[in-house]
Amino acid sequence: MRTWITSGNGALTVTTLIAAGTGLALLGALVTQGISARTITACLLVLCFVVFTFGGVLFSGRAFLNWQIGDMSAHLLWERGFVIGGIVFTALGLALLEDLLRAAGETVLSRLGILAYLIGAAVALVAETAYLDKRDWHYPQIVLYVVLAFLGQALLGASLLHSGLVSRWVGWVTILWNAIWLPVLLIFSPRNMYFPVLHHVAPLMIGIALLAGR
Repeated sequence: MRTWITSGNGALTVTTLIAAGTGLALLGALVTQGISARTITACLLVLCFVVFTFGGVLFSGRAFLNWQIGDMSAHLLWERGFVIGGIVFTALGLALLEDLLRAAGETVLSRLGILAYLIGAAVALVAETAYLDKRDWHYPQIVLYVVLAFLGQALLGASLLHSGLVSRWVGWVTILWNAIWLPVLLIFSPRNMYFPVLHHVAPLMIGIALLAGR
């Protein structure tokens, strides 16, 4: 069973089932709560993690689980495509979150946070697409994305804390998650700071909190 789960077919089957279950849960939330800016924002922030998960599983299979990959070019296209998709979903969700925060009366931190994240996301998209073309990372771009993404999400966490849009603990956890991981990576892993999953955890939590209410 353990071998099947870590195989290509097993890992992707489990991931697909989890994604399908998440999709059904989000559809149920839309039916019960209605379609609104809040529920659409929440769905995008939850889906960013789901979409990224496919890329993360494909990367793990290639880098750690020694999957037998026949067409590496196609595998990389799917892998990095899902990673890019996660970044795009996160950017869209956080952009809508900024609108909700502004409507709740917090206009400064939310604007700074979304601008920082969107600039970082644009840099990441350039780096990811360049990697697909040249199979090599332009590391300064990666560092810039990582720094801006952590700072942007920390600022959005502070905005959540002041807005009352969700429970205060969500804002605190968002701030701490990003404020702790940035110096940890800078100090202990300066030559490899790119762990994309770290930038989708806080959005996932915020999305769930938006659906759950205060």
